[in-house]
Amino acid sequence: MVMLWNKDTSIIRSALETDVYKILMLYYIWTYYPYLKVKWAFKNRKVDIPLGKFISEDALKEQLQAVTALRFSDADIEYLRSWEMFSEPFLKKLQNIRLDMPHVSKRDDGQLVIEVSGTWFETTLSEIYILAIVAELYLRGRAQVEGISEGALYDEGVRRLEQKIEFLNAHPILKFALFGLRRRASGPWEDFLTEQLLTKTQSVTGTSNVYLAKQFKVTPIGTNAHELPMAEYAVSRHMGPVAVRQSPYEVLRKWERLYGHKALIMLSDTFGTDAFLRDLPSDIAVKWQGHRQDSGDAVLIGEKIIADYERRSIDPSEKRILFTDGLDLERMLKLHETFAGRIGVGFGIGTFISNDLGLIPALSIVMKLVEAAGNETVKLSDNIAKAMGSKDEVALAKKIFGYTNRFTQATTY
Repeated sequence: MVMLWNKDTSIIRSALETDVYKILMLYYIWTYYPYLKVKWAFKNRKVDIPLGKFISEDALKEQLQAVTALRFSDADIEYLRSWEMFSEPFLKKLQNIRLDMPHVSKRDDGQLVIEVSGTWFETTLSEIYILAIVAELYLRGRAQVEGISEGALYDEGVRRLEQKIEFLNAHPILKFALFGLRRRASGPWEDFLTEQLLTKTQSVTGTSNVYLAKQFKVTPIGTNAHELPMAEYAVSRHMGPVAVRQSPYEVLRKWERLYGHKALIMLSDTFGTDAFLRDLPSDIAVKWQGHRQDSGDAVLIGEKIIADYERRSIDPSEKRILFTDGLDLERMLKLHETFAGRIGVGFGIGTFISNDLGLIPALSIVMKLVEAAGNETVKLSDNIAKAMGSKDEVALAKKIFGYTNRFTQATTY
């Protein structure tokens, strides 16, 4: 039996055990904002689950302390060099990066407080490490509290994984990247399911887990995340509403200058896809490969993206949409049937693959940038239930971007 947990080692086993887009964004941060001061904060979206009941502060601090000792080895740097995307001064700086210990406490309602402050460059990698640690400690702790054995969890997880493999082999047209690191059940479980999917299906196009991409010699896949437009929003707040409205496109132009034709997938929902498409410069629409859909009604958003390309006399079949919002296999199949042939379709599947053990529900947790350059950050999303920011700042952002979306849906993951 593959063990779910290896309690004799640290949960995060390597500095490379992070998402591809973290490394890509780190190069952006080092290039444009090497000294920008920021603050990060953890949030459990499933407020009915008091994480402090299942996770001890001491155990969490022990795992986080181990992360501060992680370093990128010579072999790690050589692997990243092989991507042919980064300058040598950046790789040297990356090898010398040091992560500080996050602040950890517990609120009266049983929820955990985890915060990280410092320069953006020195804090951004903490996000994925923290999420993976919390997800695994929660599963261990809840299993112990509820008397669920590791073997029972493993057996149910294997049963569900075998069903997924059967489904995928019955629908070989489905292809996807594995995006499950941040909320996985555990490192050994992610290793196991990745190996099983790679050897028993033809469905996996790559993984966002840099450590596993290197280990299994598969394509490392990643784009960029909400933290870039959220930070640019906060920086541009010093310059006024016009600069704020342009901040999402400032991200894209800087990204393109950095990476050229590579990794040109737009994340269009940070302040609402409607506003993003309304003001999207035509040259970006032409040059960039497509969009990543990460919130809202996936079908509706897909139709809006296709309509926007058609409005611009751009053939949608030459572009693509990467769907990444709370996918399961049935939903993925439906989206493929809806859009294939009309626009390129891709998928990134996360928690449904990496933490579907049945007996204990997976968490919906995030570690988000909440402050940059002394200003609050904001994320509106196409699902207002995913909005981040204070009430006043969210209201201001809605006004600036003309956000009127009322779509709300409880987050699954």
